[in-house]
Amino acid sequence: METWKRSQNMQVVSLEEGAVVGRLDDFQFDLGSRAIFGWRLKGAGMFSKAGGVPAAKLRKIGQDVCFIASAQDVEWTGGRTNAADGRAWASTYQGMSVMSRRGTMIGGVRDFVIDVAGDSVTGLILHGNRLLILDEDVQTGRDVIIARTSDLVVQLPAEEQKEPWWARVRAAVSRKKPSLTDDEAE
Repeated sequence: METWKRSQNMQVVSLEEGAVVGRLDDFQFDLGSRAIFGWRLKGAGMFSKAGGVPAAKLRKIGQDVCFIASAQDVEWTGGRTNAADGRAWASTYQGMSVMSRRGTMIGGVRDFVIDVAGDSVTGLILHGNRLLILDEDVQTGRDVIIARTSDLVVQLPAEEQKEPWWARVRAAVSRKKPSLTDDEAE
């Protein structure tokens, strides 16, 4: 598991050439399936060009670098930021409101939890260091995110702990979700 903020500006290395081809800048994902379509890259240098790589070409988001198979996998198009219908860029989705089905405000999106392969969004970190796992109980939309209930949000342990951040996220993800009573489900 990885977060977008941690991977943002991470160097992208091509395995074939053994070269740094750029840095991760942003990603576009499907609001329904939460699959990541592609990553926007910033090229190296002061007057760098922008481009992108499909999520299928991103091999792994590592601890210090990201890997792609070849520098030829990057399409240097100028880094267009238009999102297709049903998709969103992570940078524009930050701050999105999260509400319960009953209309209770739960919080705003601060960060994204993504898998290490870099091909799907698995959770949202909300303001106040809280985690919302994206599953069938959560609907992501263009204007708002709706969770079945606010009880789906898990408080992450405090940052002062010596335990690495990814261990805290894994621990929160593995906690069992509370079940709803019939009255709460309505």
